[in-house]
Amino acid sequence: MNTPLVSIVMPCYCAEKTLARTVKSVLAQTMQDFELIAVDDGSKDGTGAILDALAALDARIRVLHQENAGVSGARNAGMDAARGKWMAFVDADDLLLPQGLAHLLSLDDGRAQILCAAFVMRFLEEKREQLFPCAHGALQEILESLIRGDSGLNPLYAKLYRTDFVRREGLRVPPGVSVGEDVLFNLDAFMAASSWVVEDTPVYIYEYGRDSAMMRAQADVYGRSQAMLAGIARFLAKNGLETALFRAHLDIYLRTLRRDRGRLRAAMAMGGRAADTITNGVRFSRLCAKQKLYFLVLRALPCLSYFLP
Repeated sequence: MNTPLVSIVMPCYCAEKTLARTVKSVLAQTMQDFELIAVDDGSKDGTGAILDALAALDARIRVLHQENAGVSGARNAGMDAARGKWMAFVDADDLLLPQGLAHLLSLDDGRAQILCAAFVMRFLEEKREQLFPCAHGALQEILESLIRGDSGLNPLYAKLYRTDFVRREGLRVPPGVSVGEDVLFNLDAFMAASSWVVEDTPVYIYEYGRDSAMMRAQADVYGRSQAMLAGIARFLAKNGLETALFRAHLDIYLRTLRRDRGRLRAAMAMGGRAADTITNGVRFSRLCAKQKLYFLVLRALPCLSYFLP
């Protein structure tokens, strides 16, 4: 059985308009030792037929057809089928730059279990591009950035993961999470990894606009983020990181609420369950002075979170 160097997992759902172009970008890689595992996740359009036709032309393309299980289920199915030394992820409406795989592989120092590069977000309506480099640093800085969502670390794309590491640690994309599922996967991945490499050359283009997944997620941001926020809270509790990552945890709640409702309504909504979730398990005595103030605000008068930066 052929063992490629990289297995590229591509979840596909009703992607007939963009699919051929995305696959073309994968096949144009300067590093050709890969397999493309395309998972047709119960598409209702011509996605499945297009994938089968493409696979008939190139033996490196493997197509899995399944009933709709959501993007997480499709990615997990592709991960289970992967035969390569490394796993990569590509969405069916984005582009992998020609040097993408080769550049990521060049970062391998023989020890790293995760290799990370930057991506470019292409804003289709505004006709502009923005580079998203990854946060650098030790585990604390990596986890803070993932929780805040303030760098290119968050998505599964623009990275390589060692396949044996993923399977040994039992890493899965959490099912039933439609916003931030990649964040939850990466929190577990970096927590389990002993070594990684982060570098800022762009290897991937994410197209934002029209009907992209990220654009759809902008409606009811806070409501759609509930599964991700609950997953972050579980991750912190499981690893005893409630105190160390208290400020980052507060930041992601404030950010999602403020994006959804504005600053004033977000402050009014910060009471009750949200405040309890953020402060639960936090060791007050171990917080710095400023964070102690934030903690007390959440516990006593969460509406004053309006004034928090």
